Amino acid sequence: MIIIISGTSSSGKSTICQELQNKLGDGWINFSTDGYLGMLGNKFFDLHPNNEEVCIPNDICYAKKYSDGTYEIVPGKWCSKLYETIPNILRLIATQGFNIIVDSFITTTNEFSHYKALLEKYDPFFVYLYASEAVIAQREEARGDRLKGSALHWLKQFDYQDQCDLIINTEAINTHEVCASILEKLNL
Repeated sequence: MIIIISGTSSSGKSTICQELQNKLGDGWINFSTDGYLGMLGNKFFDLHPNNEEVCIPNDICYAKKYSDGTYEIVPGKWCSKLYETIPNILRLIATQGFNIIVDSFITTTNEFSHYKALLEKYDPFFVYLYASEAVIAQREEARGDRLKGSALHWLKQFDYQDQCDLIINTEAINTHEVCASILEKLNL
């Protein structure tokens, strides 16, 4: 089985994935898309406000700054290319008998459809986490390691959430309740 947790940055994906892995135990892998793309090195991990070079275009990842002081993260060719391998990597891991919890960047209907078709044999279960723009902005600022507004710019690109198996408002319930909702829906 593959549980794919998606939503914008600061929606709670990483926390939920870690909690699910703790609850589900052995045989479950927590696949971090950030960690996977982090294999590209510091240019991926250096997308934060203290990096003076964050807006310099490159082949990994950089940010575009807007006049209102917000940023949009722009993937370079290598980041995009590595990102496209993720469904195949998940399929490879699943063929080895592992169950997977994925902290996902799926954003568009095309990406969603590609994941769904490629992973169909492994019962993918898609969860979309969301919160209001105000809460996302507040969480992003509280973290202190994110570029202002990048989560909101990303949020505006989502166009498939109504096709997910479960949609959860993470400002309405806590982490334990979110995990309980997912596990209940899956009968786990």
